[in-house]
Amino acid sequence: MKIFTSRHFLLHISMPTLREFTQTHVLSPRLAIDWTTLPESLSETVSDTVDALEASLSSADLSPSEREAREQDLFHWHDDLRRAHLMSNGLAITELRVAVSKDGDATAALENRDDREIALWMLAMRDKVFRDAELHLAFQARTNGKYWKKFCIQPGLSPTRDQTELEAFSTEVGNLYKKSGGGKSSHVEVIDRCADGSIQLAIYVEGPITALAHFSQKAFKRMTTRVALETAIVYHPSTGVVETIVKGGAKNHEAVLALFGTHVVKQAITPTEIKKQRFNLNALRDGMLEPFEDWSVHGVEKVRLRRAQFTPMGQTTIGLHVEASPEKEDDDAIKIALNSLKCDRAFTSSFNMTGASVIVYMAAPAEGKSPHFSFNVYSSGSSTIKNLSEKNQPIANAVLSALDVI
Repeated sequence: MKIFTSRHFLLHISMPTLREFTQTHVLSPRLAIDWTTLPESLSETVSDTVDALEASLSSADLSPSEREAREQDLFHWHDDLRRAHLMSNGLAITELRVAVSKDGDATAALENRDDREIALWMLAMRDKVFRDAELHLAFQARTNGKYWKKFCIQPGLSPTRDQTELEAFSTEVGNLYKKSGGGKSSHVEVIDRCADGSIQLAIYVEGPITALAHFSQKAFKRMTTRVALETAIVYHPSTGVVETIVKGGAKNHEAVLALFGTHVVKQAITPTEIKKQRFNLNALRDGMLEPFEDWSVHGVEKVRLRRAQFTPMGQTTIGLHVEASPEKEDDDAIKIALNSLKCDRAFTSSFNMTGASVIVYMAAPAEGKSPHFSFNVYSSGSSTIKNLSEKNQPIANAVLSALDVI
């Protein structure tokens, strides 16, 4: 379910998990819940109790401080359920399981729970692990984006864990954004990745003043706020590879790395940028998605282009977008483009393919439809492959290799 509501989410949570989460939550002292209620109606009981607490905010008997305290606790309730909802997917659950693989109590507790319940239990019982996984996945989702760069520095460095030194680092990073309206405040979080031994630093800087329209106590209001500007660094001590997500262009990336050397690893570093590998999407222009190597070993039956983006040679300001049906046997975007686009010269020599949405159909099981997944690739080297499940990521790379795109 893409649209989140707290009540609907709780319908999928069993009684033991729901009780563990509720009783450890900051809102728990304000909720009078009869846990002997029938398990099948317990989620409705909890939701009704929370709704009644929200309705009490309009009472004239409440002092302003008590009303504000209740609002804050209710905000945390709904926000925590939303966070668990967002982490209830295969990629996130794999991250959480790896993070607690050496925690016997947690591993045992996760048995026989579905993805929603695992995320909710981890948030309640292992909140630091849950937050680390959140931050890592947020970083992964933004790799290959416009603010992401990859560098190579000295391996084997030991980033500091001293909070005073880390705060000095985040303050200096904040100073980089002052010329664009950033404020004085900053915050830094450190994540140790047990899966690959990397260290991630997430830095939040007070952003420019922003006007925000919102609803509070069912009334429409306007307020000014400062949205946090996010900067992140992931360092791999074993290889010396360091990835950065920084707004403001190449100079800001270099400045943040210099500060990383001064404050975090306590020595000058000499970063060398690792350029993105460009995708040869022009290899897909002939409309024949036949592999140069056997991809059936990966269980792939067929590949189609759902969408394709073209740029006429010599006219980079013009973009042509072609979209095809998602049906497996229909013409794909390339065939539609070949039949529709009119050009002065041969199609393959007049247009560069700059973006594509690829659908991969896996071999059908004995019964049922063929499973499939999709991802986007761009000639610049960006893609959404890292957003796929761990099972599908290598398959997507194998498909691109088989098509001579990489």
